[in-house]
Amino acid sequence: MSTYSGTVYAVYPDAIYCNTQIGMVSILSNAHCLSPFSAVVSSTKPFPRYEIAEGQEVLMGNERIEIPESGFTLDISQATDYDLSLDSIRAVFLPNDFDIRLRHILRVIETNAKKDDLTPLVTDERPNEYSDIIKPLLPALHAAFRDQSPSECREATAAIAGIGVGLIPSSDRLLCGYMAGYGALSAALGRTFSRVLEMTRELAATAAARTTELSGAFLLQCGEGLISEDLFVLVRSVLSDVPYSTLIADANRIAALPLGGGADMLIGVYLALSRLYAVNPID
Repeated sequence: MSTYSGTVYAVYPDAIYCNTQIGMVSILSNAHCLSPFSAVVSSTKPFPRYEIAEGQEVLMGNERIEIPESGFTLDISQATDYDLSLDSIRAVFLPNDFDIRLRHILRVIETNAKKDDLTPLVTDERPNEYSDIIKPLLPALHAAFRDQSPSECREATAAIAGIGVGLIPSSDRLLCGYMAGYGALSAALGRTFSRVLEMTRELAATAAARTTELSGAFLLQCGEGLISEDLFVLVRSVLSDVPYSTLIADANRIAALPLGGGADMLIGVYLALSRLYAVNPID
């Protein structure tokens, strides 16, 4: 790609988010896994100590990423490229032990449950404020995806998006996981990627219009079939014959993300896989 520019949207000790012509680009410390439109770097100190601030200009190209006002320069000329598009996922299928694999994911969700995450949506944990709102809304989302109905998807998503606190609310993390699970399941069932995008783009666009700017940016990326490396590895593991120990480790990596966000994404994956491929689905 040619050089393009943007501005710093937000800066945290372990992440810099930049608004650009191609969407949100992230510069992440190695405490994070790789995400779409991101670079993971080994930083010697928290990013704010580089005097990076919101609104500063960002210049990006094939060789480097620069924030001139702060003097921050990141050489990416030798970086390793990864394809995180679900269109590139290969060798996934519906294993004979699919139900057992789903139970392992559910066990990880139960083990990593936190007080305010969305675990009550899939377990007998005591409901909380957000799970109480979201739970009765999920059957409509499942029905929309089973029926492959974009209009029903818009209606169901509009009710769910933006529920929770923070720059990336809980329900949005769930929806990202849901799209990842649906996309991988579709690959295993032989659906074309273009057909998958008909649904995920509707979900992402509807949700993005009803939530924070940062959350909306991640939803739109996921709507294009672009997911984080950890999510990519997990959905590939569950739809394969890798050992259960590998699957559990992959699920635990996501569940262990801070502030319950990983658990909410994992719940989204579980809901998509368990509700969208069942002879007699139970919502």
